Amino acid sequence: MEKALVSWSSGKDSAMALHQIANEGRYQPVALLTTVSAEYDRVSMHGVRRSLLEAQAAALGLDLEIVWLPKD
Repeated sequence: MEKALVSWSSGKDSAMALHQIANEGRYQPVALLTTVSAEYDRVSMHGVRRSLLEAQAAALGLDLEIVWLPKD
């Protein structure tokens, strides 16, 4: 099974996509990829705190890859 990095906004649509990918059996999700605002330390799409993002990844048993977005 091919390993996959899954784009993760921390919202319900990302959760649904991850669920679908995992259940299809073609890919093995191994990590979540998320953009976080460096200025606010929150997920850029939904404003979720990084601590909650980290808890989501831990609960799913997946690594977390963060792309930090600068203020400007």
